[in-house]
Amino acid sequence: MPSPSDRPRVYRAITCNFCHRVEIALHAKGVAFESVDIDLVKRPGWFRAMASKGSTPLLEVDGLELHPSNVINEYVEERWPEPPMLPKGLAERAAAREWIEWWNETPCPAYERRLMNVRPERDAALTETLLAGLGEMEERLAARGYAGGYWGGDAIGLVDATAAPMFVRFAGLRHFHGIDVPEELGRVRQWRDALLADPHVRATSPDEGALLAEYARYREVLTQAAKAGVHVRVARGD
Repeated sequence: MPSPSDRPRVYRAITCNFCHRVEIALHAKGVAFESVDIDLVKRPGWFRAMASKGSTPLLEVDGLELHPSNVINEYVEERWPEPPMLPKGLAERAAAREWIEWWNETPCPAYERRLMNVRPERDAALTETLLAGLGEMEERLAARGYAGGYWGGDAIGLVDATAAPMFVRFAGLRHFHGIDVPEELGRVRQWRDALLADPHVRATSPDEGALLAEYARYREVLTQAAKAGVHVRVARGD
């Protein structure tokens, strides 16, 4: 187990988009933090004994062990209020939280299931679900009047920090499945491109080669489990 630290500490895995959300938020706030890598295949016993019971991310800060990512980022927003990452207006703050909840329920699990699927017979249905989520994203952005840049202002916010890690990890969808955001989803692609160019996202993104290698390792574990008839949960709702 790591020794105590005066800095906030993020227990993470580079494949975990939820962990990346926390790192983006801390970096955008200018908060110096430490990262501890957790092997999601062989999670250490001492980590399983912590508050998240082996799930990542976990933020150790101010004598607290906080999880999951949405709780962590709300804490980060209040603990370090500048620069703000939620809108000032009450209605827009509610809209931001609703987007984050929708993200966790719809596009995020759809991309995770498609990325990590090792059963070819499920490919078509999982691809359809993923594309449906991306299509809904396009519609939601259009309804907001999105015309480029960040979700709700001139700087990265918590909605952006929630979305960016999935777009970073589309590298896995391209590599293993040849899937990318369709060209006809212009607003989604604009938002993706703005987030991938953001300095806080770039500074906290994993090396693509290391990310793909780790995905390959996990996919091999899932393949062996599938052959043995063992179901492994890979996304929310599984």
